[in-house]
Amino acid sequence: MLAIRRVVNGRRVATYMFNGLINNRMLLRGAMLLAPVFIMGLITGNPIWFRVEIVTVSVFIAAERSRLAPLGVLLHTLVVGCCFLTMTASLGKPATFVIASVLLAIACVAITDAGVGMRWTGTFTFIPVLYLACATADGANGHQLAQTGLKVLPYLFCSALPVVFASYASYLWKKLVCMAGGDGWRALRQVAEPPAPGCFEGIVAAALAVGVAASLAGWHGIHYAQWLVWSAASVVTGDVGSARTKWRDRMVGAFVGVPAGMLVGIFMPHTPVLIDALTAAMVLTLVAFNRYVVAFGARCALHAVAIIVAGHAVFTADYRAIDVAIGSVIGIVFVLGTNLVARSLRGNRPGGVLPPPRID
Repeated sequence: MLAIRRVVNGRRVATYMFNGLINNRMLLRGAMLLAPVFIMGLITGNPIWFRVEIVTVSVFIAAERSRLAPLGVLLHTLVVGCCFLTMTASLGKPATFVIASVLLAIACVAITDAGVGMRWTGTFTFIPVLYLACATADGANGHQLAQTGLKVLPYLFCSALPVVFASYASYLWKKLVCMAGGDGWRALRQVAEPPAPGCFEGIVAAALAVGVAASLAGWHGIHYAQWLVWSAASVVTGDVGSARTKWRDRMVGAFVGVPAGMLVGIFMPHTPVLIDALTAAMVLTLVAFNRYVVAFGARCALHAVAIIVAGHAVFTADYRAIDVAIGSVIGIVFVLGTNLVARSLRGNRPGGVLPPPRID
């Protein structure tokens, strides 16, 4: 009997840990919204549909986490589209790419002045713009980058339509069925928040980190520039404590996930359908897990598998870990440096007193 109880208790603990690891609600909703885009890609065979899947999931996360109203979701989609065109056109010259990346980083951090929750919208504006622009530029094949971007733009907007419709349906349900009040359809968000603390410091750190990372990517021809630049930007989280945690999680995720993905990829069949499925799985890792280190490790592993399945050399996947490591180090250096300078300036003011540390 004692042995049976131990087995049962062990299964319960394992089930609890698994359920706590997977975000079933976000994963299911994300998969449902992504399904139309994925199906269109399978039906038409057009690779652009698979490329814009990151926009679908990014708009969904921003709408869900930042509590955007339908008009806010629509505005966020338009901003992503405009920034994508600008970023794609900038990739022709390193200097313009650096400027565009820095301006985007500043805007995505500055938006937190509207509330802490808007950090999600800033993050998931930067990610789809940078990743989709770099992927589009890589597939330009000598064509004008701006023209190539314009061809992708309709697909980008169509990929966000499931989220826009879902947001409006939710609004109607709350309005008509649940009789919920609110500011009406003209509201951008469903909540009001105070500005995020440390916004200016975050802007400075993000601008410097992204500027250095984009310069390395632009002038030194680093493979997969998006991994390097975003790794530098992602570590700028608003405070030193969470930045250190993010830096550690990204390093662990990359150096565990990439080798694991390389090992799995060696034994996987090289078929186009598998690559399409891997692309969808990668973007769903953005919503599938409750722990960031697990989500990022899974994403790195899937990237490594996709690179190998696509026919590239096995060790090409190493670029992922290297770029993540370099970018993350750049980001944490500027976060710590900016925080140190800010604390020094506050302490040197007449009567200046250092604020108590944040407890998150």
